[in-house]
Amino acid sequence: MVSKWKDKVSTPALVIDYDIMKKNIETMAKFARENNVLLRPHVKTHKCPLIGHMQLQAGASGICVAKVGEAEIFAQNGFDDILIANQVVEINQIKRLVDLNKYVKVRICVDSEKNIDDLNKNASKKNVKLEVLLDIDVGLGRNGVKPGGEHALKVANYIKDKSNLSLIGLLGYEGHLTPVVNHEVRKAQTEECMNMIIDTRDLLNNNGFSIDYLTASSSSTYMFSAKCKGITEIQPGTYIFSDSHLTKITNEFGVAATVLSTVCNHTGNREYTLDAGLKAVTDDKGKPSFKDFPKSRFRVFSEEHSQIKTNPNDTLRIGEKIEIIPSHICTTVNLYDHFTVLKDGEVIAKWDIIARGKNY
Repeated sequence: MVSKWKDKVSTPALVIDYDIMKKNIETMAKFARENNVLLRPHVKTHKCPLIGHMQLQAGASGICVAKVGEAEIFAQNGFDDILIANQVVEINQIKRLVDLNKYVKVRICVDSEKNIDDLNKNASKKNVKLEVLLDIDVGLGRNGVKPGGEHALKVANYIKDKSNLSLIGLLGYEGHLTPVVNHEVRKAQTEECMNMIIDTRDLLNNNGFSIDYLTASSSSTYMFSAKCKGITEIQPGTYIFSDSHLTKITNEFGVAATVLSTVCNHTGNREYTLDAGLKAVTDDKGKPSFKDFPKSRFRVFSEEHSQIKTNPNDTLRIGEKIEIIPSHICTTVNLYDHFTVLKDGEVIAKWDIIARGKNY
C-alpha cells in the first residue's frame, strides 16, 4: 500500500518522523540524567538549530560541532555553550573562532604546540580568553596526544604558560570502535579508552593541575563510557535519527530519518533502478538498507541513480516510492537543504538544514 504522504513529496527527499526523533531525544536525555553525566549532543548529525534547541530543552548542557562554520550558525541561532570537538588550525578559521568568543563560549581542542601558539597569539590580539581541551588519542590515531605520558604533561604545561588560553578539560574520541558490533568486545575496548583519559587526568592533577572535566563517546559507545567513573560528559550524535549501522549496535533508538526514493525502471528479474544515487544517500560505512524491504539489496550506485535487487517476495512498481535507511546518516544529511517532517502520517513542515556544507 502506498502511503498518502509519499504522493506529496518529490524525490529524492530526506524525511524525518517527528515522534520517533522526539523519543530518541528523550531516551538519551533520560540515560544521561540517570547516569549523572552531562549530555552534549554532536549537532553535525542534523545541522539544524531548531532540532538542537529541542535537545537543549530535553536537558542537554550544550552542543558539539565539528567546524567553525557550524559553530557560527548555531551561535547566530541562540546557542551559547559550544564545543568544537576538533582542532582549529587554519589561521583564518582561528580568527573567526576568536571573534565568536567575544559573544558566546566556544571551546576548542588542541594537541600541538604550534596550534597552541597560533590560538594564543590571535586571542591576545582581541583580548579574548579561549577555553581549550587537551585532545587525547585513545586509539583512533587521527589526532590527539598520546595518553598518560610525559608528552601529554608537556603539552598541558605549554598551554598553562599561555596568557590567553585556559586548559579546562580533556577530550577523547573512541571513533575506531564504531564498527565493533560485538557488545562485550565494544564494552571492554571502550573502558580501556576511557581509562586512558582518566589516567591522563590523574597524571596532570598529580603535577599541579585541577582537571575534572572529561568528555568523550559516541552513539555506539555512550552506554559504556558514561558508566566509567571520572567521565563527566558524553557527545553522541547519530542517536537522534539512527541509521542502518547504529541499529546493529543498539535497539534503543528508532530510525527517524529515511531517504524517500522513486522506482524509475524495472531492468531485469527482480532488478530495479531508483532515482536516489550518491547525491541523495551516501554509502559511507556500507550500503544503505530499506525500511519496508529488509531483504532487498543495493547493487550499484551512480551519481543520480542506484540499482537494486529485491527479495523474491518483494515486487515493486515503476513510480512506487520507497524509504531508504542510510548507512551513515551524518554524511547523508549534509547532502540536503531541508528535512521533510512527518507526524501521524502527514507532512507537517520543512525544516532548513542551515549548517549544511559548513565544512570550514
